[in-house]
Amino acid sequence: MLQATGGLYLSYHPGLVKNTLAFHGCAELFQLKSLQVGLLLRAMGYPPNTVIYLAGSETFGGQRFIVPLQAMYTNLVDRTSLCSKKELLNLIGPEYPLTPNLSQPPPVKNEKQLIEEWKKAGPRPRPLPPPPARPFYQHENEDWYGWVAETDTEPDFSPMDLRKQAHRLLWDALDYYVSVEADAFFPGFNNDGSGWPDFSSLVMGHRLYQTPSRVTNHPSR
Repeated sequence: MLQATGGLYLSYHPGLVKNTLAFHGCAELFQLKSLQVGLLLRAMGYPPNTVIYLAGSETFGGQRFIVPLQAMYTNLVDRTSLCSKKELLNLIGPEYPLTPNLSQPPPVKNEKQLIEEWKKAGPRPRPLPPPPARPFYQHENEDWYGWVAETDTEPDFSPMDLRKQAHRLLWDALDYYVSVEADAFFPGFNNDGSGWPDFSSLVMGHRLYQTPSRVTNHPSR
């Protein structure tokens, strides 16, 4: 549909994913804000009527992150505005209904029971100081969950969580194809070849290999 109108379009991937924010944000490698992207596109000569396709199944921060860019470029579209709900459901395919989660919360304890458990718990040790910092190795499998919760490992995913992850993979596959075929691609963030490849680095490598004549931006932060 984007190419059927005869006009050119640019694909933009914000790169706002929770894992990316947790890992690279601590190293002061931040994603470009949508306002910064809009200013860069204006400086590079893209007119306000440029059609911009917003790629990515997850944008941490929601639609409020895209508002400044949408104010500068009103022709900002994504898969939900180009595809009908029926077309997106056809992409997913038939799904079986999931069984409801039958796990019950633990019973609520009264004040007397809490006091008895407190007395039987024994002495409370003093908290230890934090361990010294050490280098992060590539072979280690660490996630952002340990920074925001009491444990270092995430709880087991529910069937609904796994289904939503599968849906996001399908959306990423659709956006990947649109980004590869775009007349220009602008990444909001990519890990510059360090660690595992992300969406933007895969698209940039594919475009440089398949269609090196097309514009593939690599903004330097």
